Amino acid sequence: MLVTSISASQCSAARALVGWSQDQLATNAQVARATIASFEGNARIEPSRKNLLAIIASLEQAGVAFIPEDIERGLGAGVRLRKLELEYSNMLRTSLHAEGWDLIFPVRYKAKGCIVTIPRSIIDDIARGNFRTTDERVKVVQNHLPQFLGAVETRLSAMAEVPAQITLAIEDFAAGTF
Repeated sequence: MLVTSISASQCSAARALVGWSQDQLATNAQVARATIASFEGNARIEPSRKNLLAIIASLEQAGVAFIPEDIERGLGAGVRLRKLELEYSNMLRTSLHAEGWDLIFPVRYKAKGCIVTIPRSIIDDIARGNFRTTDERVKVVQNHLPQFLGAVETRLSAMAEVPAQITLAIEDFAAGTF
């Protein structure tokens, strides 16, 4: 299930589960620490949609599962740890593809290896730019790593078998990413 919204208390509880400070969550989600503090402090200012999705993606990649409220059974929303099934390497490298220079990196999902291709167009779209050098594209992927890993996990979890290679597409990403 793709989570697109969480409460301030879920955010705080999720951080506690993975042992992160507000600074660590801010770094991992690539948002300002003040954004986390305001959100968790129930300030009237809610994070932007993009920031909230980055916070959720970072916490999910750290192993948090968000549990929705169950009104019928009288159960509130919550969080729990889930078994991490996606292992990844941050060894990004280029691959000359028909559409331009893409980036590839290896992952293991449920102990099976897979090479992930990130098309240049996705990298440009997620950061709203036109990145010409490999170093620029690598930096974009590193800055948006939770979103990319979430897309990989979404794609692989929907497949019966883990393929040797996949190429990410826009529909693999959480709503509001682009």
